[in-house]
Amino acid sequence: MGIANSLLTKFTFIKQHQSLETVLFILISYSAFLAAEAAEFTGIVAVLFCGVFQAHYTYNNLSEESKIETRQVFHLLNFLTENFIFIYIGITMFTFRNHRWQFGFIAASFFAILVGRCLNIYPLSFLINLTRPAHRKIDFKSQNLMTFSGLRGAVAFALSIRNTSTDPRKLILTTTSTIVIVTVVFCGGLTRKMIEWLKIE
Repeated sequence: MGIANSLLTKFTFIKQHQSLETVLFILISYSAFLAAEAAEFTGIVAVLFCGVFQAHYTYNNLSEESKIETRQVFHLLNFLTENFIFIYIGITMFTFRNHRWQFGFIAASFFAILVGRCLNIYPLSFLINLTRPAHRKIDFKSQNLMTFSGLRGAVAFALSIRNTSTDPRKLILTTTSTIVIVTVVFCGGLTRKMIEWLKIE
């Protein structure tokens, strides 16, 4: 789908219709998801790869007006969906009636997340810095900031709420919701202070 759209925008006169370019950009991206789901593949992965092609090839074939429109539309969609998912997480936390609370499991999950982030960010930053010039290296302050503030959780929440038919699945939903809310409020809320404290410009 991504290749088809890039060829369409490169070898046709669609640039004469800027709004149509933007609409096709969005619809073809969505059609990749629908085609994958219809073929019983993973739609999310299909959209990911379609997005890679669209960003690298199709976007550069668009007219300047369409580039601006497309960027604004996707920025708006990103903002709306991000707000929707976090509102939905908050509502679910207080309206879902069958939560399973195991504070030991929740605490262990927080600890595992922290250890996992440390084991990813510091070694991978070290490996990246081996191949980068001095002015592009990831400094230790930035690594600390990434460890502290990089958590999201919308995908994890969406996966955990798909099936809550058994007690372990309810426990996963409760734990995931708690982690998402705490990290968004605590880590997200303190990110600016952490930047000031670490003296990162």
